[in-house]
Formats: sequence, structure tokens, C-alpha cells
Amino acid sequence: MTTYTRRRLIYLIPVSLIAATALARQQPRLRVGTSLNGRAAVPPVTLPTEWLYLDPDGARQEPLVTETTVYVPLRSGRVVALARHDGSRLWETAPGVATTGTLYRLGDQLVACAMRPAADGVGVTGVIRLLDAATGVARCEVALPSPITSPLVGDGARLYARFGTTALAAFAPSDGSVIWRVTGDFTAHLTGDGDGVLVGTTSGTLWRLRTANGERQWVCVVGAPPGPAVGDTERVYCGTAHGEVVAIRRADGRIRWRRRTGGTVAAPPLIDHGRILVASYDNFLYAFAGRTGEMLWRQQMAGRLTAPPVRLTENTVAVAALDDHEITVVNSVDGRIVARWQLAAERIFSALHLVAGWAVAATERGIVAAKLL
Repeated sequence: MTTYTRRRLIYLIPVSLIAATALARQQPRLRVGTSLNGRAAVPPVTLPTEWLYLDPDGARQEPLVTETTVYVPLRSGRVVALARHDGSRLWETAPGVATTGTLYRLGDQLVACAMRPAADGVGVTGVIRLLDAATGVARCEVALPSPITSPLVGDGARLYARFGTTALAAFAPSDGSVIWRVTGDFTAHLTGDGDGVLVGTTSGTLWRLRTANGERQWVCVVGAPPGPAVGDTERVYCGTAHGEVVAIRRADGRIRWRRRTGGTVAAPPLIDHGRILVASYDNFLYAFAGRTGEMLWRQQMAGRLTAPPVRLTENTVAVAALDDHEITVVNSVDGRIVARWQLAAERIFSALHLVAGWAVAATERGIVAAKLL
């Protein structure tokens, strides 16, 4: 039975996430014979909505999804925990300062980042709250000199994040003490890479910093602000604001190949059995050979892509377009569309989270959970 958790609703003004980013100058030429028009031959199927959590403070907020629980950071400073199977509210924290970024799971704790506004002659500062993941009880609250403005990356002992707009730091979550700090014109795109952290800059470079001490291992000039990067044992891959996909040698930061798409690449690529799957703002999902950069296929999606594809099975991925009801299932080997799923009413505004046969995502009104077929 569908369960609706309804709270006060207000009109929301849609804001494009990528509206200010220039599209690439040309679209790549298809190198293999995969059809781009298979969508019409696959009828859409509406997924049953299991529950909705409708709250304007949770609209478009990226949830943290586990096997049993969906955690949602609300703009009011609260964090709410919902049972994954029926959307019932398990707990909700007391109001706090405005949340920033996404939640992070650290053992049996949740790390919630927040920003404290300037007041009494003191500038904007940051706060992290460590919450018991089972009860929501705040174990401690730690003041930071600057707000955290990126997703958190952790290795079990330390957390890594952008502080403000000019520094990247490693810090201890227990007391907020900074272990090392590096200054630069960093973007909010931060990912872990084994014993390193990958971070882009607004001037168009990608840095790899050692987690132990923040030492800069290499800097690669990619020519435009890079999106989130991912790596395998030999290479690091990232997209750029100019619509390129770049493969970088992991050992020394040298570019191995670069290829152009038709729009901004704002999502991290997905490494899939030697293929690099890339979601572009030009509505296409691309597959490149990781070693050579050869384009293997491209397939048109339902709309603009700002989130990465999500692995569904061994040879299929699910792709959700921004501000659209549809989830497209694609064969990752040859690019064929094998299924089209639709949400009954809501439009997706976050990455797609697939867990235990469910799809969970943020929408323009709150959180939706649908059962996969």
C-alpha cells in the first residue's frame, strides 16, 4: 500500500543546475552502428510508488540511502530518518543551523555539515554534528572556522573536505582539529582515490593530494573546470565544463587521451568492465574504451544528464535525467535501451539510488521511493 508522509507544501521555483555552463562546440561522430532511436520501440512502464516524503525543506536534497534507512538533510537544519520499506519517520533531530552538502556515514554515526551565519562581528563559520545513526541523538557538535562546502570524503580515520572556497583540509571528525590544509581555487568536486584525494580547480586543473599529509602528487591541466573524477589502477577519468572526457595516467598525472561530448560533463564517469560510461548534458550517455578512448557507443536519454549512471545488473545501468519522470535502463555493452521506467508523478532532481530492488531519489517536492520491476 502506498504511504504518503505529507507536510506543508509551497510553490518551488525550478532552478537549472547547469544553466550557466557553456555547451561544447560540436557533437562527436558516432563510430559504431548502434541505433540512437531505439527508445520508441520500448514502451514505458510506470513503477509503483511505495511512499513519498513531501517536505519543501527536503525538496531536491540528496538523501543518504542504506539497506534499511533513508536519511534526509533538511534545509531547516534538521535531519530526518525514514524507514526504507515504508517511509515511516524513525526519528528527526532538533532544529539546527542550515545544512550544507550531503550527509556522510561514519561507522554508527552520521556526519551532518552546517553553516552558521555571520553575527556579532564574526564571519560565516562551519559546524559538524555527529549523530547516532540509529536514534538521531547528537553525540557532539564541533565548530569549524569555515563552512564545509563540498561532499565529505573519508578513509575511516579522517575526513576530507573543501573549507569555504579557498582551502582543502583533512580533519578529525571527533573534535574538528585540522590535520593538514592546502589552499587553492578548488571546486566542490572532491573524490577519494585510494591513498589520495582528487580535486578540481576553477582554473581548469585536476590535483591529486596524498591523504597522509596533503602533499601534491601531481597537477594535470585539463583546460576547463573538471567534474568529479574516478580512478582505476592505471588511470583517472573526469569530465569538464567544456564537454570533454579526459583520461589521466594515475602515476604521474599525464593525459593519455581526451574526447569531446556535446555538453558539460558534471557527473563522475562510471568505470564498467574496462568501459568508461559518461553522462553528458547534451542528453547522451557515452561509452569509451578506458585504455584507448575509442568511442564504443552513445545513446540518447530522456533529458539533460547531471547525475552518473547507476549499475543495475552485470550488464545494465540505470540513467535518470534531470527534471524528468523517466529512468532509462541501458545495456552497457552495446548501448541498447532495454527498459523504460517512469515515476507516477514526481520528477527526479538528484542522483538515483538503487538498493534492494528499490529506487530512491530526491524530487522537486521531497523524497520518492519506487519498487523496481
